[in-house]
Amino acid sequence: MLEPVDRAIEAQLLDRIDPERMDEHLDAFEGLKRHSGTEDEWTASEYVVDTLAESGVEAELLEYEAYISEPVDAVVEVTAPTQRTIDEAITTAFSAATPPSGVHGEVVRVEDLESLEPGSLAGKIAFATGLPRPEMVLAAEAAEAEAMIVESVTEGQLHEMIVTPIWGTPSVDDVDQLPDLPVAEITTVDAAWLRDRCEQGPVEASVTTEVTTELATLPCPVGYLPGTDSDRYMVVGNHVDSWYEGLTDNATAMAATLEMARVFAEDRPKRGLLFGFWSAHSFGRFAGSSWYADTHWIDLRENGVAYLHLDLNGLRGADSLWYQHMAELEAEQLDVLETVSELPLDPDGEKAEDVPMWEGSDRPGRAADQSFWGAGLCSLFSGIRLEAGTQEGGPIGGGWWWHTPEDTRDKVDLDVLRQETELYVALASRICNSPVLPHDYAATVADFETALDQIEAAAEGAVSFEDEREAIARASAAVADANAVIDEQAADDPAVAAAAEDLQVSLGNELVPALYMERQDYEHEPAFSHRLLPYLRVAEELPSLTGRDRRFAETKIGRGRSKLVHRLDRAADKAASFVDAYGQ
Repeated sequence: MLEPVDRAIEAQLLDRIDPERMDEHLDAFEGLKRHSGTEDEWTASEYVVDTLAESGVEAELLEYEAYISEPVDAVVEVTAPTQRTIDEAITTAFSAATPPSGVHGEVVRVEDLESLEPGSLAGKIAFATGLPRPEMVLAAEAAEAEAMIVESVTEGQLHEMIVTPIWGTPSVDDVDQLPDLPVAEITTVDAAWLRDRCEQGPVEASVTTEVTTELATLPCPVGYLPGTDSDRYMVVGNHVDSWYEGLTDNATAMAATLEMARVFAEDRPKRGLLFGFWSAHSFGRFAGSSWYADTHWIDLRENGVAYLHLDLNGLRGADSLWYQHMAELEAEQLDVLETVSELPLDPDGEKAEDVPMWEGSDRPGRAADQSFWGAGLCSLFSGIRLEAGTQEGGPIGGGWWWHTPEDTRDKVDLDVLRQETELYVALASRICNSPVLPHDYAATVADFETALDQIEAAAEGAVSFEDEREAIARASAAVADANAVIDEQAADDPAVAAAAEDLQVSLGNELVPALYMERQDYEHEPAFSHRLLPYLRVAEELPSLTGRDRRFAETKIGRGRSKLVHRLDRAADKAASFVDAYGQ
């Protein structure tokens, strides 16, 4: 960790946190069904803006137009060999609506969707198990299935989901990637019956779904607290929309963010805080945060320093810390988790490895309004969770009630919410009150090395990255030298501190997109499973490729090499220039 980081002032801020105020905020949100575009969502958004303003925060209720989708109804009608109506079913956001008569076909049990051949389900209905996700739907669609039936992963519950891979409102470049497959999710009981019938012989069924997908004008409440010494700011985000009442997903996060804003407004920090309450999280695949990032991209790139996402807070029964972070703030976040909280860090070291949107990694995945990678913002995400994959914890550790009508006030533990708010206030204090940003980009450069190790191992000798490793070594040395100057001088020399902040922001602008993004910085990665250095991962397939397929892969790898070295060289040059100017 860098030395000139203030880890003391947070103590007095933690004492200001008032759980009763958060409880009052939950009173205001309780009973509101905050689906995107509804009057209840606007009511909650207006409350947010009024509360921020009362705390002394500059608050504004922005409006924007987004493409959103609301699942309405689903029915599965088994017609042969036994007739049965399965009406305890739901569909998904951004899946297709059927004609009123539905679509018909033979039900085919599919255990491994990834192994499906193109056209192998033509005229048939795929029957799988899992949380409905874009990869599942697109695989069944490529196999030309008529529809998809999905068995819930939680006994007694159906979890609302969204299946588009497009991040935010589509553009003309990706609108053709919207799914065109009807999807129906059924209970474990009905699925067991259907699975038994499929094992006995051919089963015919009809699937009928109703989905409303359209443009809507949505609210985006935003609060801004300017810093006293810098124009730079940290973004703290949550989502205002929810499935049903969504008290733990995500009214508790809104309450915690409002309390954070009040605490910091009493004594403004050196760097500012931007509080974003994003809409269209659940109904528009993060259309609110992506719209804000698109609209304010230049300012975010020049002045944004980090993005902290709050989600699934105050869970009843939660008892262990879960976390994700980019490497540059890993040490600082772990220190906060270990010093501010008395809870264990991820018991048994499992880190929810079977949770698809979290991908079993300490690094951020494609979920949770991660719309700021292209603008170069470091990402942080943590909370107190239940154990994923259990009856009590549900599929992602957010409780069995996650994404169901059962996410109500009785699922909230105010003491858990208080503890989480303490973590977030401490993190924000270190980022916003310290003489320099706590970002250690030497750790980020090390992630490049680790990712190349993984790719080379998977490629089984088919590729090596000697030039790229030289660029990594140069960047690593330059950033280490810059960190030494920061440690030695920034605490006592305001000019060095200001220059260090400029350097750290510019390093984030280079290294975050280079490590996390395949697309250009101005774009958004799709909502698929994600790995570091995505534009070089095709190298892992080289051992199985021949002929033109191998040559096409090598073409992509060559361009990826150039991108990687160019980004690393730019980062090294900036760090070296800082050392030349301020090193002794």
